[in-house]
Amino acid sequence: MTLMSNPYSHFHIIPQDNAPEELNLIVEISRGDFNKYEYNKELGIIELDRVLYGPNHFPVNYCDVPCTWNDSDNDPLDAVVFTTGALHPGIMVRGRVIGVMEMEDNGEMDHKIICVAKKDPRYEHVTHVDQLQPYERKDMQTFFETYKVAQTGYGSVKVGRFLGPEEAHTLIQEAMESYNKKFGSK
Repeated sequence: MTLMSNPYSHFHIIPQDNAPEELNLIVEISRGDFNKYEYNKELGIIELDRVLYGPNHFPVNYCDVPCTWNDSDNDPLDAVVFTTGALHPGIMVRGRVIGVMEMEDNGEMDHKIICVAKKDPRYEHVTHVDQLQPYERKDMQTFFETYKVAQTGYGSVKVGRFLGPEEAHTLIQEAMESYNKKFGSK
């Protein structure tokens, strides 16, 4: 049984009751981390995928979105969540959806839903990606454009536009529908 086929996996049991405006997110990689982790779908745990080369580190907490499915890369939808501090891998955080960053990873569409932590007072006013500090968007864009450059064999990434919450809501709804088709309705 794999993580995705296990009905007790957090990918299946953590609801998205307030989606698409708010999401329950599972932190995969902490802000500031040089380590790239992946969920091992066979074992149901987070494991080290690789250590990033050079000065690159994750500028924002990187998360998976339970009860969603991205048909393009055959994984749950990816999200980032802005917080004042780093969050530990494996914890759940509720995020308010503020936008999406268009991204292509090795020819596959792999957009990143952008959220802010609902319980972080420094981000309580942020409702749209345009309200982030310009350096926050630029750091995220630069990281994703360059983090694979120094490592051979990991392909390439192209970052497109930053879009608002309405576009993100559409992607989330589509990913929830894909999940329901693949795994059954929740």
